[in-house]
Formats: sequence, structure tokens, C-alpha cells
Amino acid sequence: MKLFTPRKPAEKPEKAADVAARLEEMSARLDRLEQVITELRHNTDLLPAIIRKLYLDDVELPPPYDLLAGRFGLTSQNEEDGLLLALFKRIGAPHRRFVEIGCGGNGGNGGFFAKHLGWSGMMIDARGEAIDKVKLRYAGHDVTAVRQRVSREGVNALLEQFGFTGEIDLLSIDIDGNDYWIWEAITACQPRVAIVEYNWILGAQRAVTIPYTPTFSLRDVDVKGYRGASLAAMVHLGTKKGYRLVASERVNAVFLRNDIAPEIPAITVAQGYRPPLNLGRSKDLYEKLERANLPLVDVTAAATV
Repeated sequence: MKLFTPRKPAEKPEKAADVAARLEEMSARLDRLEQVITELRHNTDLLPAIIRKLYLDDVELPPPYDLLAGRFGLTSQNEEDGLLLALFKRIGAPHRRFVEIGCGGNGGNGGFFAKHLGWSGMMIDARGEAIDKVKLRYAGHDVTAVRQRVSREGVNALLEQFGFTGEIDLLSIDIDGNDYWIWEAITACQPRVAIVEYNWILGAQRAVTIPYTPTFSLRDVDVKGYRGASLAAMVHLGTKKGYRLVASERVNAVFLRNDIAPEIPAITVAQGYRPPLNLGRSKDLYEKLERANLPLVDVTAAATV
């Protein structure tokens, strides 16, 4: 497919209207080029998943590798789509309902289940442009898109307002901030599976989160690593809420409710933690936070450090 055709040099100066028309044509071609590159990149990203399917399909794997072997990504941030699908193949999905808090423009971890499996769900985001995108992307699917900054004081009322109470199949939280506090506050629904983003830059040793601030925004913080909670903190909270860590995909931790599929074992923080691709980002984070006077909460002691 040709995106650009060489042009002969102009014999005389172009009129303003001709220049505008050429610029518009060039813009359209650049848009097509961007689309081609995006599709190529997406297809390239799927190659490892195809190879895993071909080579590991008949191999008996121990936990959590039996779940991880099925991972792929169509709408999710990384390869959570396949990981969650592998888990639901094992435990079933009697309700086919999800709640996505922090859906972004792609629909988050619930997007795959709505678009390809016909699940119903609610997608929530504080940004209007994100909600506009998911309304277009999931038009015709049973998705309720809600623009709302979620707080621990209001999250249960929001779930009740839109009818997402009681047992649901999937709860996904990815808001780059108060993730720990929102999950802690949720009592209106009881998800069978919860997938929650953790901050890998905080390391695998300390069970810490940022303090709760209703209006927290990454744009207001000078240190980029100051967000969310560590994996150890999320596992600590999951244990209190009756969930066990069963797998992780880079920056997302997957929890299974303790009364479901007891044959699927829990894994430790050490087994689930995925270090940053750039280890240098994490080495001096705690020193940066201390210099910037940005506190963290040790959730095991409920103390600010």
C-alpha cells in the first residue's frame, strides 16, 4: 500500500488554497500511516502469545505457570486478557459481570470480556475524553460508561446506583493513585476475581501505599514513582478481605476469593513480583520521596513512614 506518491516540483508558486489542500492530504496520509504502524505493532505483540499456545498447549505446568501460559493482550494494558480468561476457564463465570475502575480509553481489563465474550459491566474513569472513547469503542455492547472520580467515601454508593452489587465475576482497579484505599473501601460488591494494579517501583519488600487523598493526581506530584501501593501491600489487603494472590502480569496482581477453586494455590509476593524493566528507576525512589517530603503508609502497622 502506497502512503506517499512522489510529486514533481511545482512550476509556479502554489495558492494558499492549494497549500491547505496538500496539508490536509498529508495529514490524512500520516493518520493512515499511524494506523498501519499501530496494527503492525499490535500483531507483533501477539506473536509471543501464539508461540506459547503452540509450544505449551499440551505441556503440564505447575501454578502459576499454568495460568501464565495462556496470557495475551487485545485490549488490556499488557497480557491480562489471556491470563484472566485462563483463570475464568478454570473457575467459571456464573454472572458474566465486571466493574472497571480506571478504564482509560481502551476499557481496561474488562474490555475483552465485554467486546468478545458478551459480558455486561461498568467502566469508570475521571477523564471525560476516556469515557467518550469507551462509549464509542463499546457501542452496542452491554457497558455502562460513567465519568466519575472514585473516592473511598463514595465508591459503594456509585456501585449501588448502577446496580453492581452482590457477587460479580471481576473487579479491576487501575487509577494510578488511591488503588489500595478504593479496594479496601469496597463492600457493595463481592468479586470472585480482583485484578489490581500495583506499583512495581516500590519493590517487593515493603508493604506501603501512598496516604489517602481524595483529589490525588499524578500531575500534581513531582516524583513520578509516587503512586499506588506495593505488591506486598496489596497482598496484605487481599488477605484481610478474603482473597489470595494467584498470578500477576507485570504491574497487575490477580486475586481469587478464598472460597473459590481451592485447588488453585496462592503464590507469594516474591513469586508474583515483576521488577521494573529499568531497575535504575527503583534504586533511589525512597530517597527521592524522603527528600521531597512525600510520606508512605506502612499498611502492616497503619503508620506513616
